[in-house]
Amino acid sequence: MKDINIGLAIEYKGKLITQNQIKLLMALHKTKSQNEASKLLNISPSSFNIQLKRLENKLGVKLYYSSPNGTILTDTGLEILETYNSYSKRLKNHFFTVSGFVSGEIAKILFENPIITSFDNALKLLKMGFVDILGVDDSYWIYRLGDERFLKSEIGSSDFNIFLIAYDNFVMVSKKEFDYKNLVGVRFSSQRIVYNILKKEGIKFKVKIKTKNPFRAIELVNEGYSLFLNESLLKYVDGDFNVEYPNFYKKTVHAINFISFGKDIEIDKKELKKIKKLGFKYECL
Repeated sequence: MKDINIGLAIEYKGKLITQNQIKLLMALHKTKSQNEASKLLNISPSSFNIQLKRLENKLGVKLYYSSPNGTILTDTGLEILETYNSYSKRLKNHFFTVSGFVSGEIAKILFENPIITSFDNALKLLKMGFVDILGVDDSYWIYRLGDERFLKSEIGSSDFNIFLIAYDNFVMVSKKEFDYKNLVGVRFSSQRIVYNILKKEGIKFKVKIKTKNPFRAIELVNEGYSLFLNESLLKYVDGDFNVEYPNFYKKTVHAINFISFGKDIEIDKKELKKIKKLGFKYECL
């Protein structure tokens, strides 16, 4: 598929759309035929249809419909492609902000059109040299990125500035009674802070399932798992869920930071006041 260039995964309503799934939509939009689109991608028509159906089920929306003019993308399908194209243009312009899911809540206020994704994807973009501002959810990565040797080995540069924006805490979310031995974990998050506290407190726990996306973790609570969730993301929690504040709540505090690479960034202090409304604690800079 030489004429369709894909190099970026995107997020739609808290769900990640992979590069291969973007290819499905682009090929279908170009050919208006599942058979022709499958040829373009060098896969069987049945495999194309199955993957497309899986994407629809994942997002919970209709992505295409049949018409006299062929198989056409719905408005939602077109919106996803427009989002991808917007991100691609920013890649070419070489100036944009990438954030983890928690720092992304702040990035949406402070910066124009940030890309919000799992932190491993953010690191991949950083290593490719596409990141000017990086939102970091986990202070562990501030420590790692603050090591000049790490930056030089990973991106070939150590020209950066770290600025503290806000603090967050963890709360306990469950469908019924909170079960420490049936936890859902979020990779590349600050949940490790909670796990360390549990070990010190002598509380036995077990992470039964893991995901990269806290929004997916919230969905898994519906399936009976318990979740330590960033307090700033409580607005996305179903009203039927139980929300508790652990006895060690104050110990779960962690910083949300941003890193600028070779750019002078100025933040209007008036914008910082909006951060508190999101559920964060903040420091005026």
